[in-house]
Amino acid sequence: MCVNRRAYLTLTHDCRPLKAQIGIRDHWEKEDGALQTTIKKLEELLGHEVDAEPEWHLLIEELDTFYPDKGNLVAIVAECVRVWAKSMIELLDDFEHEAWGEQLLEKVPSRLRLFVAVADSDKAATSWSEQRRGFVVSLPKKQVFQPTELFPIFRGNLLACFDADTKKTDLPIRDAQADDWAEVEVNVESSKPQSKVEFLPNAASLPRPDQLFLRPPYYLTMTASSKRIELHCSHSPTLQFLSDYLQRWCRVNRHDTTNPPAVQITLHQSAFGLGEMFNSLVLSTEHTRYTNEFQVTAPMVAALIEGVLGYELLPTQGGWSFRRDIEFKML
Repeated sequence: MCVNRRAYLTLTHDCRPLKAQIGIRDHWEKEDGALQTTIKKLEELLGHEVDAEPEWHLLIEELDTFYPDKGNLVAIVAECVRVWAKSMIELLDDFEHEAWGEQLLEKVPSRLRLFVAVADSDKAATSWSEQRRGFVVSLPKKQVFQPTELFPIFRGNLLACFDADTKKTDLPIRDAQADDWAEVEVNVESSKPQSKVEFLPNAASLPRPDQLFLRPPYYLTMTASSKRIELHCSHSPTLQFLSDYLQRWCRVNRHDTTNPPAVQITLHQSAFGLGEMFNSLVLSTEHTRYTNEFQVTAPMVAALIEGVLGYELLPTQGGWSFRRDIEFKML
């Protein structure tokens, strides 16, 4: 790429968030990183320089609410562009699309220009712009979790971008092949998964675990004995709710002069992520003194999980297993 962005990052007037600047350095500019390595392969295959420099302040402003971590935002943008470049490399390498490659060289006689924008909807797309004499990658107006799933969408759009019947060159263009993959992105509003993941995601572009696992599906398992119940869940707020509710209504052990709760309710912090994230909840009477009066039983907890939280009980050989596919909305 032709612009020395590293020097630009050192300017004191750079108003981009620090995490975004670090992300640009680590995910966009890094010479031996995944993006730059793919761009170099495209340049070698095409025989032209690729000129791509996003207007980061505009992207951050447009996508701010979807990406609390601005470093992750940059990583997602970089990975989306890498997937776009991989889509173009595949087409140029495919003998069946030789005519398409010739059209591309006619449109791009020297330098290939790439612009990154935000779509007006939650659908990603790419198109050829006659006005800009370059390609536009339109990122969806939502959080992207696995950019690799955009590969077939970009591929279909690229195949259609030079169609003679195209009237509006600045709008995302799609063909029948792209439509077949239109719903390949994870749809968190749906009650069931929409598609299987076709490509292994890039770990660097995924959000932190405490953010990633806020989307469905949510899994919860429960094992129980007369003195102890253990719950393990991928959705931390579920465990927090169960802990808060059960603590609120837990009896006091009057047989102990210190009046402790009849059941010890303990949340356990996850070893992953940066924010507060719990991965297990333990209800125990193992250390209750002076009485065997109190027990912990699974059916009441199961009723909360299934009847109140809307998890579905799954068939299992032992213990309890639940799943929820509809995203919880936080007030």
